[in-house]
Amino acid sequence: MESKEIDRHLNELWKKVSGSEYVPEASPLPPDIRQSNMETMRFLRENFSKAESEWKTLLAGKEAQLRDLNSQLEETKALSDELRRHYQEAREKALSEELATAMNLESSGKLLDSQKKNHAREVTLLKELLERSKTELLGLQGRIDALLAERDGIRDKFAALSAEKADLDDEKAGLDAKLADSREAVEKTLAELLGERKNRRDDQVKMKGLETRIKELTGSLESNKANWDAERAQWREMWDRERSVWETHRQEFAVWEERLRAEREAWTLKMREQESRGVENAAGLANILKESSQWSEKVTQVLKLYALKGVELPSVFVSASPDQNFIRARKNVSRALALGLAGLLLMAGAAWQVYAWRAKVHYKLLATAPLDLPNPSGLAVTKEGLWLADWNRGLTLKDTKDFSTLRALPAPAGGLLKPGALSASDGGLWTLDMAQLRYARQNFKDGAITESVKTPGAAPQGAAWDGYNLWAFDASSGLLYKYGLDPSAGAAATYQLEGVKSLVCMQWVNGRLWTLDGRNVLRRYALKEGVFKRVSSQDFGRSRAAAFWAEAGTLWSVEKAGELSGGYELKRYSLKQYD
Repeated sequence: MESKEIDRHLNELWKKVSGSEYVPEASPLPPDIRQSNMETMRFLRENFSKAESEWKTLLAGKEAQLRDLNSQLEETKALSDELRRHYQEAREKALSEELATAMNLESSGKLLDSQKKNHAREVTLLKELLERSKTELLGLQGRIDALLAERDGIRDKFAALSAEKADLDDEKAGLDAKLADSREAVEKTLAELLGERKNRRDDQVKMKGLETRIKELTGSLESNKANWDAERAQWREMWDRERSVWETHRQEFAVWEERLRAEREAWTLKMREQESRGVENAAGLANILKESSQWSEKVTQVLKLYALKGVELPSVFVSASPDQNFIRARKNVSRALALGLAGLLLMAGAAWQVYAWRAKVHYKLLATAPLDLPNPSGLAVTKEGLWLADWNRGLTLKDTKDFSTLRALPAPAGGLLKPGALSASDGGLWTLDMAQLRYARQNFKDGAITESVKTPGAAPQGAAWDGYNLWAFDASSGLLYKYGLDPSAGAAATYQLEGVKSLVCMQWVNGRLWTLDGRNVLRRYALKEGVFKRVSSQDFGRSRAAAFWAEAGTLWSVEKAGELSGGYELKRYSLKQYD
């Protein structure tokens, strides 16, 4: 039943009860009614009118409450529709952000711990909201109880009035039925209103949780963005630093190349001047020989002509024997020509010998000390001292002055390391581990492995650090391998070394690669336009070397003490270069 119909029925009932526009049939009074009965009836009517006015006032208040409840219900419905729309939009937005977040799960794995903490925080917030909801429900329950108590009071008043109005039992019964229907409708409306409020609170709680999660996801994305920006700035700074270093090296190389070019041009100019002088002398001698041969030919023709005509020449022109002066001059010219050619050959040979001598490195023995290592395999010199690698004992640090042992680095914990070569870098010592076929970077202090790289082949030899990259040689392929800035990514390029089949040791010195092969030959290579060109080649010495290390003005080497005595010696040489 609609509210308008209920209002119409109530109005009709009130008209009947109040008597307005309703006149009941007059019943004749019995003749024996006295004046006291009339006064009693008047008193009852006055009481009835007072109760009726109070009842009307209460019903008017209830109607106003019903109208307010209806308006609140309509507003609640409109607000619920708007909340549903906002919830749908927030849900779609949250789904899109969750998809974007799912695509970046690999990069945001480190945020799992913070998400767990946020989840615990959300659980705490939900618990608090639940407690608040319980408190509000208890308040609503108190209000409902108050309304029910008020309704019970109204019922009592209505029952008292119905007891007093015995003559209106039929109208009261119909009114009670209609009032019961209206009460049921009001209770249903209140129940629906409470359900809508509860749903609204649940939606608000969910929306708050979603907003909190959106804020957290936004914060995580911003933090990731900040981390990426910081890392990008670090990489950019590192690249600028590396580029400045390379630019400095390039300028130094350009200066060195210009100096070398100037020296070579001066030496070439001197050689050309000497050659031009020799050529001029040879040309003068050739002209003299040519003129003398032409003169002798003319004289011979004149003598033949006179001999054919039978003319006897005077003794001035003809003698019994050849002209000794001419013969002597001819011999002198031939001897001068031969001497000039021999001088040119000697000068060319001497120039080549000077060039070959200047291209090689020259070292002179300064100090020798016996080594207490049975199988040395690597040598490197740093600011701390002299590092020696032994196949059995690992790494040992010695003093550069008296060759005393400062400390020995133990093998890494939980692994076996057999060093086959050694090279020093800024971050530690690069060691060729033949036990596991890898290049391991060990810490200077405790020998802990900070980085590990697999060898490029099955027969690795040597290790060299040029300040930026790690270089390795493999005897099975005969190639030189260059690792990039990230050695764990593998070899970045390969090169061919002319005349090298196996290596004992190698090192980068002043931008050139020094190698010592199995035949005890020391070679130097220069990297130009992606190709290694040999600069010099020479025998290292009488004793076979196991490792060497070159630095400014000093050459260190580990050599065998002798074929019969055995053992190894540590030697220090003074180093000099002319290129």
